[in-house]
Amino acid sequence: ERLISKVPLGKINPREMRQLARALRTIAPMKEILKQSDVPALKRMSETLNPCTSICEDIEKTMVNEPPVNIIKGGSIAEGANADLDGLRHVIQNAQQLLLEIQQKEIARTGINSLKISFNNVFGYYLEVTSKYKHAEVPKDWIRKQTLANAERYITPELKILEEKILSAEEKILALEEMVYKNLTEMVMEFIEPIQTNSNSLAVLDCLRSFSELARKNNYVRPKLNDDFTIDIKEGRHPVIEQQLPIGEVYVPNDIFLSRDEQQILMITGPNMAGKSAVLRQTGLISLMAQMGSFVPAKSASLGMLDKLFTRVGASDNISSGESTFMVEMNETASIINNITPHSLILLDEIGRGTSTYDGISIAWSIAEFLHNSAERPRTLFATHYHELNELAETHERVKNFHVATKELSQKIIFLRKLVEGGSEHSFGVHVAKMAGMPKEIIQRANEILEQLEQQHIGVETDGDKNVVEVSNLNDVKPAVQSKQVSKQTLQKAMERPVQLSFFDISDPRLQRIKDALDAMDLNVITPVELMMKVYEWKKMLD
Repeated sequence: ERLISKVPLGKINPREMRQLARALRTIAPMKEILKQSDVPALKRMSETLNPCTSICEDIEKTMVNEPPVNIIKGGSIAEGANADLDGLRHVIQNAQQLLLEIQQKEIARTGINSLKISFNNVFGYYLEVTSKYKHAEVPKDWIRKQTLANAERYITPELKILEEKILSAEEKILALEEMVYKNLTEMVMEFIEPIQTNSNSLAVLDCLRSFSELARKNNYVRPKLNDDFTIDIKEGRHPVIEQQLPIGEVYVPNDIFLSRDEQQILMITGPNMAGKSAVLRQTGLISLMAQMGSFVPAKSASLGMLDKLFTRVGASDNISSGESTFMVEMNETASIINNITPHSLILLDEIGRGTSTYDGISIAWSIAEFLHNSAERPRTLFATHYHELNELAETHERVKNFHVATKELSQKIIFLRKLVEGGSEHSFGVHVAKMAGMPKEIIQRANEILEQLEQQHIGVETDGDKNVVEVSNLNDVKPAVQSKQVSKQTLQKAMERPVQLSFFDISDPRLQRIKDALDAMDLNVITPVELMMKVYEWKKMLD
């Protein structure tokens, strides 16, 4: 396809022209193979292939087997392609022999044994007779050009013609080769359409053959495509990652089920490096591979047709346009939200991570709610470290919590890579920092700070019901127990379980001052006017 596109522009060089003929020679055997296929589509493809035999033969007769890249270098046109060109080449290749033949003929004709043919820049080629035969009678067709003290120099019409051929042969050869090549290019132009059809059919055939080879080699299965809104993948794998695993390590497959009516949004949590992003990407790749006609890396796959596949993964910025990483993320997410359809698949990875924790959680929470409540109900995989988003499953029926399983063993984290139902409470970021080779003192200090933060934000369930009592500081623990809001055993159990920072904690110092003022206020004695003044002060504080 690339080669034939150069023909109408006159940009195809001799080497490419010869390669075009080699490519065309492969058409006939492939056409025969496809004719014998039991697959109707392949049989139909054989009918679209045209061997273009005549132009292929013309190229092979006109061009040498290994021509140079540039036509002006000469040597591109084969012998027998042009009679005039062959004659000029014969002159150059046999110039000395032709001159010798003329010399021998004139010696026999005149009997002058010392006659010789020489060359100079003034006269070109000439016959030279020594002084011994200087006054001898020479043939009438000899033309005297110069008299020397000991010799005479002559030219003949035959020698002049040969001289002109020899001196101008190379220039004429290059001009003739260019002319012959131009004529050949014009002939190829008449075959542009069938050659383009061939290239298209061969591209499809090459793609299908590659699909077949990969499917056999990597144990892919044939997906079932339908018009409904479900994605049901059993033991799906990432087609690239599984090929890059160390020898002896097996890729851990995962099941994915998405439906507009039952399980629309999968909220996937889990530690760093556990494989959340791999699950998202393999789902997108399996869907894409299925719709492009390939078998897929899974045990089985039933897929509803997609019209759009949206992804928001990775991190990047656009410094030249003044856009931060978070701004780029929001632009891409906004584009997704504004273009969703019922047949869309959305893959969101760590939405909101480029800003503060509370801003990020708020945006991610709102996006998840919007996708759930929209009329389109797009199927969505939502990977996040914001474990607070697991609460969405309690209030939104089509949001389901999943996490990538891990196992703690001797203060080490083992990534099981398995997607299981239910939310996760840990990200193990400090453990990942340790794996990365962070200095020991940094890891120790990070664990201390993490423990302090977790103890300052404890959520505790009461014994009698499921209401949560917020204990924002350890100093509040004793009053909470004394007031019998919660038993000592329940509180102890909650304090032993590390809990991630709550979405609803008050960390803003301004809000804390307002809270303290409310705690100190006696509503039984304050007047309405004083209350209005207080509210006015708080409003100014927040502005």
